[in-house]
Amino acid sequence: KTMSQKLTIGLVLFFTVLGGFLRFYKNTINPPNLSIDEVAYGYSAYSILNTGRDENGEFMPLVFKSSGDYKNPLLIYSLVPAIALFGLNEFSVRFTTSLLGTLSIPLLFLLLNILVKNVKISILGSFLLTISPWHIYYSRFAHDALIGLVIIMLGLLFFLKMLEGRKIFVFLSAITLALSLYSYHSGRFFIPL
Repeated sequence: KTMSQKLTIGLVLFFTVLGGFLRFYKNTINPPNLSIDEVAYGYSAYSILNTGRDENGEFMPLVFKSSGDYKNPLLIYSLVPAIALFGLNEFSVRFTTSLLGTLSIPLLFLLLNILVKNVKISILGSFLLTISPWHIYYSRFAHDALIGLVIIMLGLLFFLKMLEGRKIFVFLSAITLALSLYSYHSGRFFIPL
């Protein structure tokens, strides 16, 4: 690898570590307390982990009936491994979105690099995402908007790789973009197009 490639990898790795710090550091106390939605996500995931059913007795549902609304399943199912590892607590409920928020930094670099074919712009974009107050905020608590963003970014990356002629990415793009329909409501409007 050339010196500029090593520098690029080093910068993206540094941004990812910095982004992870900004998204994980004291995320159990800032924002303070779990919101009602986070409690619902956590309890649903805990119920799925222990019984395979949601709190209403539905076996592995695709839509979770919750307190006053209906929740998408992808975030809830993605919380199950964190709750299994760390127990049912604030950290485990917020772990998945903090992790995905961190991983979206190198993912944005890769996506921009394909779209604009300019390493400097790709580095700048990943840096701006690293310090973006909006992105940090949504990465610090369990919310399906962030998981939707990351899944759509990953699906678009696979889609662009597919357009380059790599056949494996046809399958990966289709699966990921289909999953995005179960992550956040807005994806249902533009992903089918």
